[in-house]
Amino acid sequence: MRALIVEPGDTRGALAAARALGGDGWTVGVGTPSGGGLASTSRFTSRRHAVPGPSADLDGFVRGVNAAVAEVGYEVVLAGGDAELMGVSARREELRLAVPHPPHGRVLEALDKLSLGDNAAECGIASPRAVAASDASLSDHGFPLIVKARLHAPLVSRKGPSRLESMVAADRAQAVSRIAQIRASGGEPLLQEFVPGRLMAYCAVTDSSGSALAAAQQIADATWPRAAGISARARTVPIDREIAERAGRLLKRIGWFGLVQLQFVLADGGEAWLIDFNGRLYSSLGLAVRAGANLPAAWASLATGRAPNAPVSAVAGVRYHWLEGDVRRVTARGPRAVPAGLLDCASYAQGAVRGYWSMRDPLPAVRRTGVFLKRVARKAWGWTSSRQSTR
Repeated sequence: MRALIVEPGDTRGALAAARALGGDGWTVGVGTPSGGGLASTSRFTSRRHAVPGPSADLDGFVRGVNAAVAEVGYEVVLAGGDAELMGVSARREELRLAVPHPPHGRVLEALDKLSLGDNAAECGIASPRAVAASDASLSDHGFPLIVKARLHAPLVSRKGPSRLESMVAADRAQAVSRIAQIRASGGEPLLQEFVPGRLMAYCAVTDSSGSALAAAQQIADATWPRAAGISARARTVPIDREIAERAGRLLKRIGWFGLVQLQFVLADGGEAWLIDFNGRLYSSLGLAVRAGANLPAAWASLATGRAPNAPVSAVAGVRYHWLEGDVRRVTARGPRAVPAGLLDCASYAQGAVRGYWSMRDPLPAVRRTGVFLKRVARKAWGWTSSRQSTR
């Protein structure tokens, strides 16, 4: 059993997948543009490969994946980023291993924010109103609103960021600026209604009928960035059968199979609004694994004809902590909130599955800490130099 993870480098989802697959008996290789990255330092990773990023060099990406396959004999490739997902999907006919995704047209339909909203409505799932960005549509929206790309990785052969992030625009000036940035990077900007509430996710590996082979549901206790960020603190909750059934109908309608993370916002009234569809290794993946739903192993097994005999569901009450994001969240409140906030972070971390740290696999966290401290030192040096220059 051999699996190759391709990722842009230092993603928590790829690291969690390497640990989950390696712990399940898979031989794991990691391909990144530098041949490094956090997942490659894990003791559960056997080999590292230099695989160019598909956004910058799609042909080189295909060659890099095939070279890794020729060297080790990988059976399946798992994408750790949006651009990697688009790359393996679009060029699957040239890759010499299993690509665990539906046909490319289905992938595009699932990841397209406008199509997703239409498909969700047909399955009884609410989603915020989204329209193509224009002067007219901008005038029709109040603020705040979400500005996002129609596809997070719209092109797989361009130079630029491998993922076009969403943002909450507080006013027209911020919205116009973000719209221009997305267009300059090759994306198609959308405006989406802002729905306040708590971030929730239904995560699963499903077969072609939409039936879940492994599933987990989680809710965020804190996010970073605050308004439209990802989970800094999260915990598993019992799977909502209505959400799971509607999700199954949605996936069957789209024709999706394999790994999926459906992100919702739980509004104050209790309604779940679908805001995103992820078909790659996601950041808080380690939470589902710790809670008993080894989604990466189920995904790789499904793709290679080794699907589990009985469905599994994550247990409720397991906690996840992304320390770096949580620290940034509490320090953003201002200096007075820092001491109490850091103590609260340390308290929450006890017993939680971490984004990077693992007692069984400490090297990735050590490396990440070094990167974080260098970043802090550079900022401190810049602040000191700025103060000296103004004297």
